Amino acid sequence: KQKLKDIEDKILKMLFHSEGNILDDEELIETLNDSKVMSKEINKRLKEAEETEEMISKARAKYLPVATRGSVIYFVTADLSEIDPMYQYSLKYFTSLFVRVIETAEKAAELEKRLQILLAGIT
Repeated sequence: KQKLKDIEDKILKMLFHSEGNILDDEELIETLNDSKVMSKEINKRLKEAEETEEMISKARAKYLPVATRGSVIYFVTADLSEIDPMYQYSLKYFTSLFVRVIETAEKAAELEKRLQILLAGIT
């Protein structure tokens, strides 16, 4: 997006400072052609990035139940310190346990089965 903005600024500057017939300004014509090609390329990349972002968001949403369960368990264990100070756990400690459960949990080809395994392991 920044490249497109830079190209637009350059073209506007060249148009502002051009004298006479703008069709005779070879540098301006060349810049316009370059900007057209670059614009198509940048728009293609932006579209690919948006599609990738959407795919990542959909995949992330499928793991939301596991994240929710983990956050509930964390806050429950964090509240245990109100019962007795002996039960104080840091977020860093809990995160390391959570990651260890994910890494050591049985792998499954089906997402639903993997989620069930993770939920059982976290609980």
